Amino acid sequence: MNNNMEKEKKKQKQKQKRQFEFCKVCKLNHEQGRGHIYFPNHKKSLSSFLSRFLSKLSDLRSFLKNPSSLPHHHALRNGLWCVFCDSHISELRSSFACENSIKHLAGAEHLNNVREFLRKYGGGMDRVDSFRVSESDLDKWEKNCKSLKNAASSSSEGSFVHLSGPSKGMRVIRYLIQRLLELQTLLLYHMMLFLCQ
Repeated sequence: MNNNMEKEKKKQKQKQKRQFEFCKVCKLNHEQGRGHIYFPNHKKSLSSFLSRFLSKLSDLRSFLKNPSSLPHHHALRNGLWCVFCDSHISELRSSFACENSIKHLAGAEHLNNVREFLRKYGGGMDRVDSFRVSESDLDKWEKNCKSLKNAASSSSEGSFVHLSGPSKGMRVIRYLIQRLLELQTLLLYHMMLFLCQ
């Protein structure tokens, strides 16, 4: 009898020790501890989570290989949410497309956050480099940007030279955002007309 009571007390203590924690991959609270990352639903959510970020990175890598200037009116519409650092990287004050995002993805803080994320949620530590920009890629990108700036300063127009435009996916996204902004303006105009009557 005394042995059974001791076992129950140990079970209650273990339950008390396990606290709820939030899994940002699955978007749920659980008290499964470290074993949660081995559940099939978590693995499926993790795969989807990481592939969405890799999709964003593939668009960014096109600008990494072929830098192009970023007009100021497009800077507000561009940015990246870094799921590893839980931060929005804005392209305000950027001279080139995805400049701040590229620099962020090459930073040491981002690297540490990627490692910590993969350690905590799974995904394989061998995949760290696929979620960042290497220093050699950053150096090449900076050299290309410098040559674009030099070409722009030597040209009579004074604007940056475009080596290549954005990828088709980015053009579609920009087009949709522009149409959305135009619709908002039109809606506000009609609301003002309606209120004035």
